[in-house]
Amino acid sequence: MVVTVACAVPTLAQFEQEGEVGYHSIACIKVKPEKAGEFRAWAASDLHKYAQSMVDTGVLSGWFLARSVQPQGTSAECDYLAFSMYPTTPPEPLSPEALDEVLKKARLAVTGQQFIDRRDSLATLVSNSLFQNRALVGGSPKIGNYLVVNYMKAVNVDDWIAFEKEVWRPVAEAMVKDGKRLGWSLNVQVLPGGTDLKFQGVAIDVYPRWDDVFKDDPQSSERFKRVHPDRELGATFGQFQKLRTLVSVQLFTAIDAVTPIK
Repeated sequence: MVVTVACAVPTLAQFEQEGEVGYHSIACIKVKPEKAGEFRAWAASDLHKYAQSMVDTGVLSGWFLARSVQPQGTSAECDYLAFSMYPTTPPEPLSPEALDEVLKKARLAVTGQQFIDRRDSLATLVSNSLFQNRALVGGSPKIGNYLVVNYMKAVNVDDWIAFEKEVWRPVAEAMVKDGKRLGWSLNVQVLPGGTDLKFQGVAIDVYPRWDDVFKDDPQSSERFKRVHPDRELGATFGQFQKLRTLVSVQLFTAIDAVTPIK
């Protein structure tokens, strides 16, 4: 896709609260050695203007870019996560000619091919996957917020999603109400698909500040009992362990975003 390295993360508030909605792509970007400063400058200028044009024309309904905090270095698979939200189903990838028009509307004095060449000189697209949001709590992450991204692999995806919605979503709602989180979302990988994947779903917890990520939550057990008086905490989390495997937990910070002009 032309837009993959330049694509972005969806603003979470734009998903509906119920149902299976919200297609979006998540691109894993690895910046080339010695190009970190150049990539940051390019992302803040040309990439941002491009994304703004895509949102303004309605091709995307939201744009979000997050930088990896942990892990970092050569062993980190993704230096950045770029997510883009689609208003309906994903559009057909842009041709170079169509990209030319988008860049003109963004007031960038480069051709589509020049834009692509510059992008590829700075970074490598490690992967680009299509997701569907299946549950959402809270509001949009803002620049400077922190995102804990939990990569999950499930024995049966439908059973796992149903259990998350029944059990964890009410807990997440209580955590947002209590000020322990800004938001939580649950997203299932649509493409690529199948069972032979590193992960099949992603749960994202949004925190306002760095310190909030590491704060103890002494009310967690009491909150769970309040939300689920008929459930035992240990047994419930034992069911989670049977339904899904936590493959990896990574920490990102939001560094840029574009939303529709109201």
